[in-house]
Amino acid sequence: MSDLDKTIVMDASGGHPDCEVCPVCNTPLETDAGQADMLRCPICRFVKKQKVVIAPGNTIGNKYRVLNHLNSGGCGDLFLCHPLDNAGIRYVLKVLRNADLTNRKRFRREATLLSSITGEERIAKVIDYWETGEDAFIIMEYINGKNLKQLKDEFVFEEQTTLQIAYETAIALSYIWNNFSVIHRDIKPENIMLDENYCVKLLDFGLSKQCSDDEDTNITMARSGLGTPGYMSPEQYSDGKNADFRSDIFSLGATMFFLLTGEKPFKGVTAMEVYNDTLANSPPMVSRFSDLCSADCVNVIRKMMQRYPEDRYYSYEELLDDLERLIQ
Repeated sequence: MSDLDKTIVMDASGGHPDCEVCPVCNTPLETDAGQADMLRCPICRFVKKQKVVIAPGNTIGNKYRVLNHLNSGGCGDLFLCHPLDNAGIRYVLKVLRNADLTNRKRFRREATLLSSITGEERIAKVIDYWETGEDAFIIMEYINGKNLKQLKDEFVFEEQTTLQIAYETAIALSYIWNNFSVIHRDIKPENIMLDENYCVKLLDFGLSKQCSDDEDTNITMARSGLGTPGYMSPEQYSDGKNADFRSDIFSLGATMFFLLTGEKPFKGVTAMEVYNDTLANSPPMVSRFSDLCSADCVNVIRKMMQRYPEDRYYSYEELLDDLERLIQ
């Protein structure tokens, strides 16, 4: 996976830490050459014990057995597991990586938020959550399916399929915004799955933000950029604390663009280059995908991806009306 496909927490200079850092001098820690279970700072020589590696066969929390590693995200690793008392059930174990204070707050918030969202079947559900020392764990619903990035590698997404997926995803996003004032902030093909019945499931609320939560805002203010380059709205790069639902609409439009073209709408070698392209060329040029869908579909995506939030859809209801009209 390219670094630009990963969720980032980007500081104002364009950097994005992807490993544990030294609490003394903020230098990335490295595995000690003489002691594989220790992390050492190459600058000030600070040392700490490495987190326990979770491996197949391990028992976690005295309740679940790990089966195999599934994937790694921005700040967590995913494993397939089952409860000890029922080997026929499958869950996903999400383990926090880079357990600094901010990431722990985000991880805890994701678990709390998803535990409270029980009325929308398009959102993956949390089964269990606990913390032990520096470790934190979420047990989530296992979805037998593939994400849109995986499916795009195998199939051609035509206009009607793309519109239907966008419509179902927008319903889920509308639910969390209208009922909880929550924005996802990391909408991209990898975070939208189709299950075995071809139903949409929205994943990974690790960067989600509850706009009415002061503590949530304080967490966001510690960094200036949150999301995945190429799908992030312009305001997410520089003013993430003030982003609202229109940022998710922008990212959903970028996801639709990817499904139709196989490309991200904005390009660059680094996150900052992608950001500059986002500002220079938002929304994407019509000529890049006008031959792949109808003029009406092009116009919907362009409106979703306008540079300034006030020029995008003013509500999910308006967006859903346009999507439904095109589907019909």
